[in-house]
Amino acid sequence: MALTKDRVIPEKKVSHGPEFPLLLANGFRVFRGSIAVVCQDGTVVPAGTAAPPSPAVAGAGVARHAQDNTGTSSVIGGQTGPGPLWCEKGCFGVPFDATPTWADVNKDVYAVDDETVSLTETPASGTARIKVGTLSGIDADGTAYVLFS
Repeated sequence: MALTKDRVIPEKKVSHGPEFPLLLANGFRVFRGSIAVVCQDGTVVPAGTAAPPSPAVAGAGVARHAQDNTGTSSVIGGQTGPGPLWCEKGCFGVPFDATPTWADVNKDVYAVDDETVSLTETPASGTARIKVGTLSGIDADGTAYVLFS
């Protein structure tokens, strides 16, 4: 299910990969904690977007802040318009569509939507998902951590 508000997700401290400012595609909105992907035209959209402005080609990371480029926001400021939107690369505890096990560690992880990930690249009734990272481990409380790189 796609996000409807900002979220804070647990993080394991690791060295981060390079982060670049990205422009949010026109007509889209991301929430803090959203999983975002980069489109072929260089804009970013929430993962799992059905009709991006151009094909999604890579995982961008986890949005550091909310950004609204829908043109409907009554708030004027840095989080309105195309951006820049900063996405973090790191190790975050995010929900999976099916519970992974330790046997799945180091496997590729794919975005289902801007909230959820999967170990399945292509679901039975759908198209290929974008790879966003790898499963790095599972905490004692059962939280699975993905290394977004």
